[in-house]
Amino acid sequence: MYLSPQDYLFHRSPMLLIEHIETIAPESVTCSVALNSAQLAPFLEPQGLPAYFGIELMAQTVGIWSGYQDKCAGRAAAQGGLILSVRAFEAQQPYILGPQDVPLIITMHMLMQDHNYASFEGSISQQEHTVATGRLSLCQLDAELEQKLGFSA
Repeated sequence: MYLSPQDYLFHRSPMLLIEHIETIAPESVTCSVALNSAQLAPFLEPQGLPAYFGIELMAQTVGIWSGYQDKCAGRAAAQGGLILSVRAFEAQQPYILGPQDVPLIITMHMLMQDHNYASFEGSISQQEHTVATGRLSLCQLDAELEQKLGFSA
């Protein structure tokens, strides 16, 4: 059993978009959120959820994986992270549509990790239908990196 997404992520409402953690493995993670959830409600448009939100859904799913790994290792959770690059993000349509109460399933697989940097590839699906795919390179912030980037004094 996992804690709630906010126990692993720096994000808080209204920017916490993940509703449930499905599975976390050493090199992959799966989370979910329904289109009619309180998490996505502020961002829905009449046509649906803009597909570019898929990038943030993927990034937060990776953030949950990272936070979980930190907690398991007894480390303090990171104070945030940065999306360094998005490659081959492809959404099937400009808006994510579909049954409002059927969850979007976000699955991400690690391609590589080196200290604070990692690359993940994954997809968002709903009812066995792929909605979006992409690869993200991310950086987990720590005190040393925050200082190098000028985020702290």
